[in-house]
Amino acid sequence: MIYIQSWEGFSLEETLKPSFIRPLFRRRGLKYVKIAGKGKGAKLWQNGANVYCEDCDTLDLRHWSGLWLGKEKIVERAGSLFYAHRDLGLAISPSDRHLIFIAVFLSRTTSWETNVLKWTERIFEKDDIEELLRLDFTKFGTSFQLRQLNRVFRQYVENVYPLEDPWEARKALLRLDHVGPKTADAYLLFTGIDPSATPIDRHALRMARRLGIAGSPPRKELCTKHSCGECPAYNTCLRAKLGNEYGTIAGWVQTVFYHHSTTYCSRQKCRECPFVGHCRENWHR
Repeated sequence: MIYIQSWEGFSLEETLKPSFIRPLFRRRGLKYVKIAGKGKGAKLWQNGANVYCEDCDTLDLRHWSGLWLGKEKIVERAGSLFYAHRDLGLAISPSDRHLIFIAVFLSRTTSWETNVLKWTERIFEKDDIEELLRLDFTKFGTSFQLRQLNRVFRQYVENVYPLEDPWEARKALLRLDHVGPKTADAYLLFTGIDPSATPIDRHALRMARRLGIAGSPPRKELCTKHSCGECPAYNTCLRAKLGNEYGTIAGWVQTVFYHHSTTYCSRQKCRECPFVGHCRENWHR
């Protein structure tokens, strides 16, 4: 058994909730058991300020807990966000890329809790690439995501899986059928290939607008041709703006945006929001 120390207010539970590595774990009492991929069977849990792991190494523990991204780096670039959401790290799993791709691809326009976690629990009984390539994903349901995955997973393995360079991987992802910038960036972020990748969803757009960082979603036709710095939409694209503002913690910021939007951005919760004095769409002004 090994452990690492977290920071004051950190929560392993809250860190895993919005992470695409969550389908790799199942909660058993107070512990999270890894059900697929590297370190299958490892147990992860928090006790006070420490996060513990059985049957894993220190690097895996740092990645899975989200504590690989140090507090100092976050505070330096996004202090106000950190002190409002100090419970969040950024949980990633670089050794489980193919499994994270499946979870990200299946998450498009469907319920995370109701569908994706249910599908992946059954799919990840097979976690070897060759076994997954032989699998008919439609045996797990009739949704279009599962139907499309039969073809797209093979495209992914043949064209993306080995790639390490963030921009090469992003362009290769965007050449896959049914993969847009949000899906590509979620893959890059939660595999650890690019911690500055920011999956721009409605929560990111809403939060950025309310905090005065308005921008538009990235456009696939431009993303397939240009890196962010060379793109003609650089000055208006929210992904580029967040990357420029927050650098290597931009992916953590997007995770905070998602968490904050789903926690506070309703009329009933608005008064409790830690950013109520800064929000440009404050309902209680």
